[in-house]
Amino acid sequence: MEVFKGHSLRLNAPEFYRDPAFVAWLNNGVPKFSWHKGGLPDEWSDVVVLVDPSLSGEGTDSDMPDHIWEAIVNACRQAYGPAMEDVREHIAVRLTNVSV
Repeated sequence: MEVFKGHSLRLNAPEFYRDPAFVAWLNNGVPKFSWHKGGLPDEWSDVVVLVDPSLSGEGTDSDMPDHIWEAIVNACRQAYGPAMEDVREHIAVRLTNVSV
């Protein structure tokens, strides 16, 4: 077994889950790291996306709507700085849909 220390963020973004383009992406039939079961998102529709540590905009789900992907990458840049040169593992970003 190999153990890798990683980085992660949780973004509570119910506005993403109200965005028709994001919901279409969420339901497009392409597998995702998610608890979403299809249809309208609910509070259990968390999605985990992986952002490349270079923070260049690459990642596993960079095919989602551009404005949402850019918000995710920008949140990573704010949290970690312009680039994470010494990090090899992707940043795991968990998107939650909890209204407060």
